[in-house]
Amino acid sequence: MVMVKVKSIMKTRVITADPGLTISDAAKIMTNNRVGSLIIMRNKRPVGIVTDDDIVGVVARNRNPRQVRISDLPLRKKFITASPEESIMEVTKKMIKNGIKRVPVVQNGRLLGIVSDKELLLISPELIGVLSEKLKMRVESVANPEKTISGICESCGEYSDLLENVGGSWICDDCRED
Repeated sequence: MVMVKVKSIMKTRVITADPGLTISDAAKIMTNNRVGSLIIMRNKRPVGIVTDDDIVGVVARNRNPRQVRISDLPLRKKFITASPEESIMEVTKKMIKNGIKRVPVVQNGRLLGIVSDKELLLISPELIGVLSEKLKMRVESVANPEKTISGICESCGEYSDLLENVGGSWICDDCRED
C-alpha cells in the first residue's frame, strides 16, 4: 500500500491572524475567506489555532465578540501540528486522538499549509466514514467509562477495538498488560 504524505494533500493557502485580533474580526476574516479556522502567528511562527467552534463558544457564553480577543481564549493543552512528510494515516490518528478537524503543517517552525478532514475525505472517503463513526462512539462512551470502545490508545498511539478507561485514559489491551 502506498503511503500518501501530508505534503501531497495539504492546502498551501492558509489564513493567519494575530493573537490581538478580536473574535468579531476573526469571524469576518473566516467568513470572507470561507475557512473554518485561522492559524495564530506570533513572530512569524504558528502558535495556535482559532476555529469556528471557538467563536461559537464565545457567543454561547454571552461574551461580546467585539471585546474578546483571540489571546483571551483558553489555550488548548497542546498545539497539534503535522510534518509534510507524515502519512495521512498518522495525521488522521492525531486528529481522532485530539478530537480536532484541522492540523497545520509545520516544518522548522515555518507554516507550510493545513490539512483538514475535508482533504482526508477527498483522498480516502471510506476511511473517514469509519473513523468519524469511531470518534462518535468514543465521545458518547466517555459518559460510560465502564464500556470498551474503539479508537487510538492514549498510551502507545495505536488503533484498537478494545480500549478501556484506566484512570481517565483510554488504553489498549497491550498497554494495560504492561
